[in-house]
Amino acid sequence: MHRMRQVVLAIVATIVAIQAQVPPASKVAIPLTVTLDRSTPTPQAIIEWRHDSEYSEDYTIFYRQRGVDAGFRFVSSVRPTGDSILRSAIEISDGALYEFAVRNSFLRTINGQQVQFLAAGYACIGYDVPIQPFRGRVLLVIDSAMVDPLAAELTQLESDLDREGWRVERTIVPRAERFDAATVRRTKDSIRAWYQRGSYDEPASVFLVGRVAVPYSGLYYQGQPIVPPDGHNPDHRGAWPADLYYGTMSETGWTDEVTDTAGVVRAENRNLPGDGKFDNVLLPSPVELRIGRVDFFNLPRLTPQGSTDRQSELALLRDYFARNHAYRTGAVRYTWAALIDDNFKTYPELFARSGWISFPPILGSANVAEEKWFPTLDTSSRLLAYGCGAGSYTSANGIGGINEFSTRRVNAAFTMLFGSYFGDWDSQNNLMRVNLARGALTCAWSGRPVWFLHPMAAGETIGDIAMMVQNFSPFSGQSVYVSSNCQGWIHVALLGDPTLRIAFGSIPPPTELTLRQEGRSILLQWQPPQMPSDSIVGYYVYRMLPGGRVIALTPEPIAEPRFTDSYRVEGTVRYAVRTVGRVRTPSGIVWELSPALRSEIVTTSVGDTSSEPVAPMLAVSPNPADGVVRIAVRTVRPTTLRVEIRTLDGRSLATLFDGTALDDVVLTWNCSAIAAGTYMVTATTGSSGAVHRLVVVR
Repeated sequence: MHRMRQVVLAIVATIVAIQAQVPPASKVAIPLTVTLDRSTPTPQAIIEWRHDSEYSEDYTIFYRQRGVDAGFRFVSSVRPTGDSILRSAIEISDGALYEFAVRNSFLRTINGQQVQFLAAGYACIGYDVPIQPFRGRVLLVIDSAMVDPLAAELTQLESDLDREGWRVERTIVPRAERFDAATVRRTKDSIRAWYQRGSYDEPASVFLVGRVAVPYSGLYYQGQPIVPPDGHNPDHRGAWPADLYYGTMSETGWTDEVTDTAGVVRAENRNLPGDGKFDNVLLPSPVELRIGRVDFFNLPRLTPQGSTDRQSELALLRDYFARNHAYRTGAVRYTWAALIDDNFKTYPELFARSGWISFPPILGSANVAEEKWFPTLDTSSRLLAYGCGAGSYTSANGIGGINEFSTRRVNAAFTMLFGSYFGDWDSQNNLMRVNLARGALTCAWSGRPVWFLHPMAAGETIGDIAMMVQNFSPFSGQSVYVSSNCQGWIHVALLGDPTLRIAFGSIPPPTELTLRQEGRSILLQWQPPQMPSDSIVGYYVYRMLPGGRVIALTPEPIAEPRFTDSYRVEGTVRYAVRTVGRVRTPSGIVWELSPALRSEIVTTSVGDTSSEPVAPMLAVSPNPADGVVRIAVRTVRPTTLRVEIRTLDGRSLATLFDGTALDDVVLTWNCSAIAAGTYMVTATTGSSGAVHRLVVVR
């Protein structure tokens, strides 16, 4: 509790603008240039940066293998010399993505007191960083009132996602124009059920489309009032929208017992015991899903004369998906540059550091400039944009208000804004949602906490970034990331499509896919795409099952333009092949998937002469277990399958699957309700079976 009071005091203190000697936000950014040196026996990453004479210490260098190491490891320190450019060489391994950090500090005297400012730079680098057969799973959670009107747009989105290698599903949920706790719970149940049906190892994203129920939470911590993220107390205290609730699969720790109404102005922020708005200001458990939302409800200022608000909402959604499609397909390209519009230059928190630190590793320092939001983005485009200024729900000083946004376009793909009030994004004519409606593809409230976008240079999605920021530690930051106020709080949200990435290049698909049945097998052959042969890593081959499910037949890219599938079935069988190619990004050489080349064949049945039944493969984890257990069953061919939980004396406790298995079956079962002991997981096919012991502990 003492540490929380310190955070509160720090937030309150920074609300007062300090006029003297505050450094520019660019001062705390150390732009890094990282190159690969493969001339040595072991590849090296060469990190270079420009020395700032005001930095008072040796530069410290850290790195980690991204996605593997939880924290950074110290590499070395570099003492400033007379050179203006400093460098460090670090050995790396092919096939791994590394994240580097360079850190220093400097002192400034502000109003008679010395203040230390931390400076940092981040970058990713790797060579032949692999890509899996699928980018991940995506669930489209769609407002029921928008399913039919947006039928064409949703079909196009699903096609675009499939083209990029995503597994796409959709669920339809009730429209909720006002806060509705029951609909929030129902929506969460739909998301959780989808998540539990798939592989936990595959990245999962959820895209909320339309007026999907908005969860609310906060702002309390163990019964003590907390100053809201924008510092406006008490009028903006209480519950804020909290979409990340949908991304936490555990319900443990979410409470609804505290009253917070005194002085709160906006009705939705008022929080009462049992009203369905949670008390939490800090995340009770990590976010596991990448959540993004496109919601243009309650933006009457954008409703044209002669139209209804519902018609305007639908038109804005259609416009968003048209822009989304144009970006994904390369029909529209943004200027390879970034804009920073900083109107908080007297605040020592230096909110705009988010742009100065994030943008150079993606675009290069020379392509990042301080410019005005308007008219720049109305008359030209930028790939990235950051803006901050004193705000209201509908405006940010120095950037613009609802009047400017309603008459101008925001020609930027990935945007970040920061200012008072509008971080509470579910408000009427909210600036962030209007920014999205007027042209941006994504928008985040970056300042409390600060967002770091540099991993997008390595191909990560904006949804990956959102989940990373949401899971920052409340007090100490993420490893050596420079910490900022309000880390780990429930208000951190992404507006926009969470699957969007920086478009660094495209890989063409193979050509001339032919299929031929040879006895019990199907032979696939194709021609390589028109591209340099040394840029082709190989090919992934897929089979489409009835019902739309797609499985990868090749866990690793294959080099030869042919493949034999022993799948034996009578009828239509569909296949797809994708090129895996090398693409150069600011983070080195990464693999990229091409769109799929598809074809199908009608097969005839061939008798199976094998007399040996093949048992299913069965995996159970974790084991021992005290909660949810994941059970994976792999069969050799389409077959009947029954999966049960049994006692050691043979009694059946639960039947988890009883039907036809076309391929792998992944199930979950919660063992928390049964007594500790040893049980059997059985998988029985028409001709054989498998048994796996499960130990339940308490």
